[in-house]
Amino acid sequence: MEKCDHCQTLVEFAFLKEHQESQCPSVPVTCTECGRKDIPRSQIRAHIDLVNGDCEEIQSSCPWTQIGCRETKLCKYLRLLKRKHEEDSASGHLMLLFQTAMQLFSMVGRTMRESGQLSMNGVNLPKQKDLERYAKQVENTLKENEDLKSKLAQQEERIRQLESSRQNSSNSASAFDSTFVKELLQRLTTEEGKTANLELLLVEANRLSEELQRKVSTAARQQESSNGTTDRLQRQFESMSHSLALRNVMLTDLDESVRQQEVSSHDGILLWKITEFAKKRQDAVSGQQTSFYSPCFFTSRYGYKMCARIYLNGDGIGRGTHISVFFVVMRGEYDALLRWPFRQKVTFMLLDQNNIEHVIDSFRPDPNSSSFQRPRRETNIASGCPTFCPLSELNDHAYVRDDTMFLKVIVDTTDL
Repeated sequence: MEKCDHCQTLVEFAFLKEHQESQCPSVPVTCTECGRKDIPRSQIRAHIDLVNGDCEEIQSSCPWTQIGCRETKLCKYLRLLKRKHEEDSASGHLMLLFQTAMQLFSMVGRTMRESGQLSMNGVNLPKQKDLERYAKQVENTLKENEDLKSKLAQQEERIRQLESSRQNSSNSASAFDSTFVKELLQRLTTEEGKTANLELLLVEANRLSEELQRKVSTAARQQESSNGTTDRLQRQFESMSHSLALRNVMLTDLDESVRQQEVSSHDGILLWKITEFAKKRQDAVSGQQTSFYSPCFFTSRYGYKMCARIYLNGDGIGRGTHISVFFVVMRGEYDALLRWPFRQKVTFMLLDQNNIEHVIDSFRPDPNSSSFQRPRRETNIASGCPTFCPLSELNDHAYVRDDTMFLKVIVDTTDL
């Protein structure tokens, strides 16, 4: 166990780096907005908070826009600008907050009256008329406060003018000014009392605002929980899609195995139908595909597994002049029960579709050749007849008709 240098928590050494990079609440991180680098990870959210944070570069609009403030322009909301806007619009913000609270009371009251409830937690809900009367009183008080502020500003300006002229005026004018100043001071005292009442209303408004913010935070947490559920369902869907794809691959392999079983023979005889001869011959000449394999066939149900390989433009000494045909021993499921090396006679027949003159060639396997030993890979090296049929004879007989050729391979099974 190692002690984290930042939070002093004991962590296993193998996970210490991961802990400091993504979990430790005391590691200093850099604010992406203002570039400040000494902020603990646990305080970064509070630093960039749009309402109470101290980041000087965070881009935001007035936090009161959520309840109707018309100041919607996004800017680098420096604390001085924010404070000035809030001071200039304090009464407007208060009125917006009070209207929002009244709307909430109205909605709650209407809902509870429709459900037969007239009180909540033992407190009677105000009627709609009472709510409208309270709203009217607050609106009048705010207007009166605005008027008083305007008058106060005018009186302060007049006081400054009077004090300026006082130095040049006579003693009688000074006495008059003194009386007038006393009157103004009395009026100022009255205004200060009204301002104190307004401050109480602002405190209550702030309390309501904090309560609304808590409700908004709760809704945000619920939204995050819903997003987590969505992500989990998405991962489950992706897992099921992967499993379905694997099953499709298995079904494809099974279909191929069934198809192979349908075309395979188990008597040592392969009759290979080669279609699209002209295209395959051209591919062989151009080198795009010089050879291809036949379907596999067997000497018996549990016998040798074999196939043929043909080069339509020849291979080795027959390239460009002959068709080359080769015999291939393949790895089978029952090789352990068979006799090795492979010794059976193999006969190739290119069938004349007029049944006049077939091309026939045969050979006996060389027991010393690796081509006829027990296969260790999927197929052994092909062995056969590189000069099986001259290309010049293809047009002399019906070896190709309707763009199709037939090749027959016969394996002698008499001594098996």
